[in-house]
Amino acid sequence: MIARRAILIRLPRDKCDVNYIRRLMALTNLAHRGFEVWVPDLPKSIQYQIYGFKSYKNSLMFGTAPKRWFAKTWVPLKTLRVYGDGTRKGATDALVILDFKKNVIKIHQVCKNEPGYSIEVPMPRWVVERVNEGGDIKYAMIGLKNDKPYLALVAERVVEPYVPSGCRLVVDVNAWNNGVAYGIINPSNKIAEYSPLRPNLRLIDTWYHKAEKLSKKLGKLKRLGLDSTPEAKGLRREIKALRRKVYAYLRDFAQKKAHELVMKALRLRAEVLIDDMIEESRRELLEMKLPRGLRKVYLAETRRFVKLFTTQLQWYGVPYEFKRLPSTVCPICGHKLIQERGRVMACTNCGFKAPRDKVPIHWALKAMPKAKVSPLDESPMPLGSTATHEPTPIAHVGEVEAPRRNT
Repeated sequence: MIARRAILIRLPRDKCDVNYIRRLMALTNLAHRGFEVWVPDLPKSIQYQIYGFKSYKNSLMFGTAPKRWFAKTWVPLKTLRVYGDGTRKGATDALVILDFKKNVIKIHQVCKNEPGYSIEVPMPRWVVERVNEGGDIKYAMIGLKNDKPYLALVAERVVEPYVPSGCRLVVDVNAWNNGVAYGIINPSNKIAEYSPLRPNLRLIDTWYHKAEKLSKKLGKLKRLGLDSTPEAKGLRREIKALRRKVYAYLRDFAQKKAHELVMKALRLRAEVLIDDMIEESRRELLEMKLPRGLRKVYLAETRRFVKLFTTQLQWYGVPYEFKRLPSTVCPICGHKLIQERGRVMACTNCGFKAPRDKVPIHWALKAMPKAKVSPLDESPMPLGSTATHEPTPIAHVGEVEAPRRNT
């Protein structure tokens, strides 16, 4: 099985020609649709690379064909990897060069339409970690996101899922106000660990309500015709900064917790069950009659969490599946549960009682057959173990700066 992960690296705007990159993206869109348009003032080396990807799995890069003519389609590029011992790997005509000896990434001819033009950016630590885990950065893409230039690096790795040790990690994905609950079921079919993962809701609510208060103040200025004053412009900047802070915090929280759960599953060699019921969480938020903006905040980055989680599970070869695990039906007798104060679910028929987010863990206990135990290792590592997944390191790849946004 081939697993892939990607990272977005923001490029310096003062060193990139946005209009030139936009032209390359338009050519890529045409190539997706089977057209070849040769532009006289563009380097042939770039156009050869664009059309060289046409027949690769029916798309230029691992995505799908654009649905609209003017869709923003990123430009696919080959890479050349230069390691610390002098060895080279990849296409000799590549326009993106990963120099592990100098810890830089060199990008030629795709940032500005000038002969021999190139820029260098620091290599993220993310790249070194993926290579040390046995991956390879074969492909790259360049494009615009919110009119800002980015370079995307795609790591690829061949991996086979391991045989589960008998442990199961059950993950119940909810809105952030309730958190992402997880439970660990040991080989003897008992709940060994349970915990909800929640961000700092008080901090999020403070930022949100402050932004809403400033928005009302800005609305008053607009109604008075003062929306062009320095005060109104300052309010817009402050509101934008607060909202950006909320989503950045949730994005970082989702990324961190997804990685922690993957490492926990890897350490225990567990099989993972995912109950992705975000729509049910949306209905619950509507029933709570929360403001529309706050509902949007509580659901923000939940899809990203699931995507990050499954991508990393695939990368490390952790077996997983999506499974519906009800939280409003009794796992003992099948009767409908009644929600009491504090989101505690109770059954009036058999007396079962548990927190709502823990009910899916009990369903996993009942519905799942006993997991197979690997003949190589009959017992998983203890839950309190501090051992981590240690891939075989590559000696000639050095440490570099911290990564930017990644999956």
